[in-house]
Amino acid sequence: MTRVSAQRLFIAIDLPDQIAESLAALDPHYRGLIFSPPSRSTSHLAFFAAVDPTTANLLKEKLAAISFRAFFLPVLGLGTFSRNRMPHILWIGVGHAHPHLFPTAQAK
Repeated sequence: MTRVSAQRLFIAIDLPDQIAESLAALDPHYRGLIFSPPSRSTSHLAFFAAVDPTTANLLKEKLAAISFRAFFLPVLGLGTFSRNRMPHILWIGVGHAHPHLFPTAQAK
């Protein structure tokens, strides 16, 4: 029997160049933290811990059909995810965006 492994997936949007460069310039000088180039900066909207290949392909297909215009998204908060008690990933939190950005998150 062949075992198909699940994938860890993120849904993200690319940041405009000017924003990505501004965020990269924030360097908080944490030991062990390495900044990625601004071209790799994204805003993660969702994380899926275990996705089978069939569902992953369906997600990719549905996400490819989405388009959007620029929107306002305020930056709030700064912190790190650690590995072995050492900062590994710097995160920057966001505030409330335009109500059309996350329509499924609104209470009905």
